[in-house]
Amino acid sequence: MAFLLVALIGYSSPPALTVETNVLVRDPSTIVKRDGTYWVYGTGLGTQQFSSKDKIHWTKQGPALPQPPDWLVTTVPENKNEVWAPDIHFFGGKYHLYSSYSQWGTINSGIGVATNSTLDPKGWVSQGLVVSSKNGEDVNAIDPCVFQDAAGNPWLSYGSYSTGICLMQLDPNTGKQQGTEIYKLATHPAGPGAAIEASYIYYHDGYYYLFVNWDACCAAARSSYNIRVGRSKTVTGPYLDKTGKDMIQGGGTLFLAATFDNGSGRPIDEEVGPGHVGILQDTDGYWLSTHYEWARDKDGATTMNLNQLSWDSDGWPRVVLDAGPYKLTSWISTHGVASVVSQLQPQNSALKTLRDQGQKSQLWTLTYQGEGYYGLINTTSRRALSVKGDGKNPGLPIEMKPFSKADTQLWYVQANDDGTYTLLSKASNKADALDVANCSLNDGTPIQTWTSNGLECQKWSFRLR
Repeated sequence: MAFLLVALIGYSSPPALTVETNVLVRDPSTIVKRDGTYWVYGTGLGTQQFSSKDKIHWTKQGPALPQPPDWLVTTVPENKNEVWAPDIHFFGGKYHLYSSYSQWGTINSGIGVATNSTLDPKGWVSQGLVVSSKNGEDVNAIDPCVFQDAAGNPWLSYGSYSTGICLMQLDPNTGKQQGTEIYKLATHPAGPGAAIEASYIYYHDGYYYLFVNWDACCAAARSSYNIRVGRSKTVTGPYLDKTGKDMIQGGGTLFLAATFDNGSGRPIDEEVGPGHVGILQDTDGYWLSTHYEWARDKDGATTMNLNQLSWDSDGWPRVVLDAGPYKLTSWISTHGVASVVSQLQPQNSALKTLRDQGQKSQLWTLTYQGEGYYGLINTTSRRALSVKGDGKNPGLPIEMKPFSKADTQLWYVQANDDGTYTLLSKASNKADALDVANCSLNDGTPIQTWTSNGLECQKWSFRLR
């Protein structure tokens, strides 16, 4: 998604919320900042390094460890210094860079640590093996995440497939395991692939938040990668999702997904397969870093994105969507040209569906109002998508009115597993959703609210094209 700053008349312009960087890298680490320079590390020969002054434009700095660590030849002899999914954190007076090395298709893997006092790209020194795994064992030692708990103690989470995500405490002096206990934190529900990996733990306001990736990576536009989250008051768990389900039992609230190519022929998102969370608290707020497995405007390459991150009043994190503008597309459309919401009528007229005609009057801008609620503003009329009347009952038509931030104009944008969104009206306390009447595919079908039911006529996509 492009880096956009949209100035609109009649209300304050939203900030630029999504940044597509120029880093074509898989599995980016947490971004760290030192002396005004940002650094990120990623999958590749010897752990790839990138630096930036603005978080957007990055310069490749070569491998952190151009020569394989000594332990690799005995632990994963098939690996020739190809690193997966590194992570970095500062503790004990040094930066600690954890990198995983594996043999593809096996759980013959190992995670090593290197240290550096200044982030000099040529100053990394290997400190040896931290944890390893072999075929037949019940955990795969890849995808490290290093962090500190509320008391400043360092920890390492890791794992993939097999029995899921594990956690160990680290010695602050050596950066290696302290004690012998390994804690199990999360698994994927039973099903095809049962894939889980790319854990990330972040402490915020009394809770530890555990992010994980579910489902398939590495399949370009067919990648079904999506990000789940749970939280715990204690670092070792249990981590519960929003429904109270333990992540060790397969729980995990959807945090970020995309509409990928599942063979149905339906339009897919501009970027597919979000993964590998990192959080940076910077002078301009919280930023979420992820990679996308496939990006249309990068000829399908894997790219790193940044999103503004907000925290709801109940403490849960939320990705703030980019302002747009977008085509608001109904998911029930299966023909070649999508049905889109159109606003061609004067103020207070009813809203209806119409095929995409490439008109500016069919574009909408999102303006974030907090707690997951957005206003949807038509780019031509500058009027907001509004529920008629008090908006408290299902079956009310949608009309266009000047944006006043009334409850009838605020929509809770709820992400769905298939990458679509359900738009729930604040006026109904999220009981009613934006709905295509009778699930009709006919042009001119009224748009209304109806009791939220999860059907496809209540699913919407924000399309750039």
